[in-house]
Amino acid sequence: MAKKIEGKVIEVSDSGNLITDIAVDQFGDADRGDSFKVKFDGHETVGLYEIEHGQPAATMVASVNKAGVIEIEIVGISLSEMLGIGVGAPVGVEFKR
Repeated sequence: MAKKIEGKVIEVSDSGNLITDIAVDQFGDADRGDSFKVKFDGHETVGLYEIEHGQPAATMVASVNKAGVIEIEIVGISLSEMLGIGVGAPVGVEFKR
């Protein structure tokens, strides 16, 4: 059964990444692969990576930042500028335990 956690964007980084208020410790030992979905403002990315993920340019990625919360980016591009998403935008995470 899928679980869902709701949150929001609380900050936009200097590089345009969306920093959420969703702490990664809420997921425990949940699968962070294909069944982990981060949805925001009509967009979705699959999986949850470490901040040093090494994904290629222009890839949308959700990762765990150094503060232990979910951060969403498009590698090498300002996600906030490209998609017009800012502070307060709702974010939802669906995952399986």
